[in-house]
Amino acid sequence: MTIVNPGPWVDYEAVEAEVWKSQLGIIKLIEFPVRNPKMSRRAFHLYWQKHHSPHVMNLTSFAQFIRKYNSGHAQNRPLEQLPDRYIQETSYEGASELWLDGLEELEKWFGQPIYEDLIHHDEQRFLSQEGEGAFMLTREERLYEPDIDMDENLKTKVYLLLKGKAESSYQSLHAGASEHGRLILAQPTLKAYLRKVAISHALIPPHPEGIELSDVDVVFEFWFDDVESAEQFFQQEDYRTVIMDHESSCFDVSLAKIVAAKMRVVHDEFSFQPSVTQPLPFNL
Repeated sequence: MTIVNPGPWVDYEAVEAEVWKSQLGIIKLIEFPVRNPKMSRRAFHLYWQKHHSPHVMNLTSFAQFIRKYNSGHAQNRPLEQLPDRYIQETSYEGASELWLDGLEELEKWFGQPIYEDLIHHDEQRFLSQEGEGAFMLTREERLYEPDIDMDENLKTKVYLLLKGKAESSYQSLHAGASEHGRLILAQPTLKAYLRKVAISHALIPPHPEGIELSDVDVVFEFWFDDVESAEQFFQQEDYRTVIMDHESSCFDVSLAKIVAAKMRVVHDEFSFQPSVTQPLPFNL
């Protein structure tokens, strides 16, 4: 019997053993934004959270393509006592994450007439226009999600940005990243701190034309209850030995960057967690 997938809502991440090998299904766009230097940090984050994000979702012809939209606002202070290899002193002010039904939707999304006039024009007000940010097209591998309706709002999320070794093939790099994530979860001392873990794998080529993508290959995404839990996680002996040794074998660790953020859920069609566009929580 032939099994026919029921359209764009197929959860490919749940049925594919190696999500990085395909461009099918839901894709995730990640931007690590840089602030317009004319703005203070406070003004930047207020504008992003209180104006730009709701503005995006209020424009139906644009928002109709967005299945989920998170904004991660950089913490006010760097994480303490991180391994020396991790660079925190970047110009990134956090991370913006958007999910679309598929790569074929990307052109339709950016091709909306209101994008240039209303969305891009608004971005110019608070984002640097010098090309300093990083933009990625990815497929997400969810490794650990014990509560699919977890309220992500105000959780601490740490993004670990990594590049593969020059000699690595696409397949070996991303298979190694998946193995690395599972190794982290195999350490009870580390898993105890984690609320959720995902890996965003840079989309397999060919990439859409006209989009300038970052050279980051993999983003590990770790959710914690608070900043202190994140700091303790990276200070554990198992992380400093087992995990960092394996990380060195998989990635070019001289280019490792970390962004620690406080999460805000702007919109979410994948769970019952409250969001900016769904202000009444499902506390049934």
